[in-house]
Amino acid sequence: MLAPRTPAELRRARVAELMRHSRGLGNGALIAHMLAGQTLGEGVLPPGLGLEPADFDVLLDAHFDSRPARVETSPRSGPALQVEFPDLLAFLQAEADPAIAGSRAMARIVATACMGADHLWQDLGLPSRAELSQLMALNFPLLARANARDMKWKKFLYRELCQREGIYVCASPSCEACNDYAVCFGPER
Repeated sequence: MLAPRTPAELRRARVAELMRHSRGLGNGALIAHMLAGQTLGEGVLPPGLGLEPADFDVLLDAHFDSRPARVETSPRSGPALQVEFPDLLAFLQAEADPAIAGSRAMARIVATACMGADHLWQDLGLPSRAELSQLMALNFPLLARANARDMKWKKFLYRELCQREGIYVCASPSCEACNDYAVCFGPER
């Protein structure tokens, strides 16, 4: 078999390698995709996906039956944590499904990735928005159901956080009438 050459082939090979060690829990494939993305230099997450080293080890041990031969993470330092990071983290942790292994760690990972400048799925190092929607539905099911109109996730999370704080930033009484409708609900590229 020839060595993978394209980024998509490299991602598939890395995910497959990691999934050979999977315990079969829902977040396992998502973690494998994020780690594969880091191997390819995608996303903004720092080493350990933004978790403290001990928390990263717990996450890996919960989702993989043996430590994969090598868990490569990005050498980058990650995005600068903005002033809203603690509030966003607390919001996501409160919404995390306690029945899902790794959901509180996913809250930190997602909050860290929200500090990046691209779409959230890109900042997480995921291959597409579909995996992000899967991550949200698994770990934050109430938020996933609340995003019934498929608003871009980062915008949705910030809108929800602001509304819970009593801050209403939409210039219009309904999204359909807002000048920024296409920005919030348009396709992600």
